[in-house]
Amino acid sequence: MAKSISLPLYEKLPLKNTVHRILDTTIFFFLLLSLLAYRILSLHSNGFTCLLALFCESWFTIVWALILSSKWNPVEYRTYPERLLLRADELPPVDIFVTTADPILEPPIITVNTVLSLLAVDYPANKLACYVSDDGGSFLTFYALLEASKFAKLWVPFCKKYGIQNRAPFRCFYDEEE
Repeated sequence: MAKSISLPLYEKLPLKNTVHRILDTTIFFFLLLSLLAYRILSLHSNGFTCLLALFCESWFTIVWALILSSKWNPVEYRTYPERLLLRADELPPVDIFVTTADPILEPPIITVNTVLSLLAVDYPANKLACYVSDDGGSFLTFYALLEASKFAKLWVPFCKKYGIQNRAPFRCFYDEEE
C-alpha cells in the first residue's frame, strides 16, 4: 500500500545575509586577530597582566566566533497550522486537566469558560479529553459544569461552523462599556 504524501507543517526559508557576513568576517580577521597578535608579541615585556588580558580576549574571540557562526546562515520558519487537521490520524491524544478548589475565591464561571474554550479547540474530538478536578467538591461548580456541558453542545459546533478564533464565551459576549 502506497503511503500518501502529506504537506509539511512548516517550511525553512534561508535568508540572504552577504553584506552582514562580509562585515563580520572583516571585523573578526582584522581587528580581533590583530589584537590577539599584539598581546602575544608584547607578552614577554608586560608579564602577568598581558597574559591575563590575552586569556580574556582569547575567550571573547572564541565565544564571538561561535555566536557569529550561528548568525551566518539565518533562516525563517513559515508555519502552516491549517494543514494540521489534514494529518488528524497522526495527532497524539491529549488530556487536559482543569483544577479548581474554592468557588468563592475562584468563581465557577472562570472554570466553565476555561472548559468551554478547551472543548472548542480545533482538534479531533476523539483525541481530546478534558478533566475537571474540584478539590473542594463544590455543588456550585458541579452545577455550573453540568449547565456548561449542555451549552457546549451548542457552542462548540457554532465556533467551528463560523470559524470563531477567540472561543472563550465571556470574550465573545463581553460588553466593553461595562
